[in-house]
Amino acid sequence: MRISARLHGIVLSLALVALGGAGASAEDSGVVPTTGPATMDQVMLLVFADQGRSVGYQSMLSGIHLETIKAQLDRDAAILERNRALYERNAVSLLELEVSQLKDAWNKLQLQVAERNLTAVAAQVTAISMLNEHFAGTPVDLGDLYAVYLRGWDAGCDKGPIEARANEAWMAYAEKSLERARQLQARGSLSEEIVLAREADLRIATVNFERRFERLDRCREVFFPSFDDVAKAGR
Repeated sequence: MRISARLHGIVLSLALVALGGAGASAEDSGVVPTTGPATMDQVMLLVFADQGRSVGYQSMLSGIHLETIKAQLDRDAAILERNRALYERNAVSLLELEVSQLKDAWNKLQLQVAERNLTAVAAQVTAISMLNEHFAGTPVDLGDLYAVYLRGWDAGCDKGPIEARANEAWMAYAEKSLERARQLQARGSLSEEIVLAREADLRIATVNFERRFERLDRCREVFFPSFDDVAKAGR
């Protein structure tokens, strides 16, 4: 909620700044124009209002996702401890214990991914705030602005290898879960629908891992400019 409220203030400030330039001419004529070429102020108002809405929504989803993973991690860690104790008493199979272990490993990697994603989104919020100051007439140092963007970009790229490992852990968990499901089905204690769902989970996990892994080397090479690139722009 704090981030969303801050973004609301940023967007509102941008609206006032942008409309300030247009407002003078409107007051002079007494009529607010509804047609004609868009001014730079009007365009920037729309751009940053839209960006602010997008980042605000992302921050909300990122926060919810992080808390969801934490809750799942706590729940599954408790299940793992229970299964360890039961396995020592021969009350559950080794396969059941392995499923719990793989789920716990996947959860821990998902948590690291979610934390880095939140860092990236927070950097976007800071960048929008600095751009707000710039368009309000306050000088913003290019090095400081680039550093904020770089922090977000680095967090996004840093999470890539962890995300690939998380997808690999998901794939291992899905494979072991499918093995367990087939075992239970053979005993007549699990429906065909559940087995089909586990098979689908494994296919999805495999595709996610393959697609994520093949793009790891592209993040820093393709998707953001160097400081020199930015400094040379418009000169």
